[in-house]
Amino acid sequence: MTGNNGSGKTTLLRLLVGLLKPESGTIKIFNKTLTRDKQKLWEIRKSIGFLFQNPDDQLFAPTIEEDIGFGARNLKLDEEEVKERVNWALKAVDLLEFKEYSPLNLSWGQRKRAALAGLLVMKPKLLILDEPFANLDFKSIYNHLKILEQLRKDNDITIIFTTHNLFFVEHWANNKMIFLDNGTIVFDGTTKEGLNNSNVNELLGSYDDILLLIKKRHI
Repeated sequence: MTGNNGSGKTTLLRLLVGLLKPESGTIKIFNKTLTRDKQKLWEIRKSIGFLFQNPDDQLFAPTIEEDIGFGARNLKLDEEEVKERVNWALKAVDLLEFKEYSPLNLSWGQRKRAALAGLLVMKPKLLILDEPFANLDFKSIYNHLKILEQLRKDNDITIIFTTHNLFFVEHWANNKMIFLDNGTIVFDGTTKEGLNNSNVNELLGSYDDILLLIKKRHI
């Protein structure tokens, strides 16, 4: 899912997980209608992992290990399985050696991975990621992508992610693209069609135009 800043991407994601209530219409996840009923909403949320753009919105416990175990304990799992899942999730995001650290002692990229581990421990069917590569350096982006690719390959997880960077749309989104503008879906189709859509390109702006502007400075 893509669009310029302020186009409504985060709002739509929050609607999908019931953090916001739609003013009209209905939302269906796994063929179940999203509802404000707490029990029914929890049944749907157990199969969804939602990664906030800012990991500090998700990390709250004194240690990473406790934080990640929170979701598993909410599933009413016994402590042995909670421990196994926590170690598995930490290993999956390459943070096992940091499990006794406070989130405050981790880098931004490490906190992003820790927040992701907190979702993985619940073994969701669907991962919803809000700007998962924002504010990461190239090495952190590489590590993050490597983790997500392995998860998608080994665990048959569907991933929905937002970005305003067409690089990730072109090279990582492998199926469908939705483009938002001012809260309205202006394109919904395959990634290839979206990247060649004149309306989408006009709204997003051109990488080539930026490159030309920079080159002119050196003429």
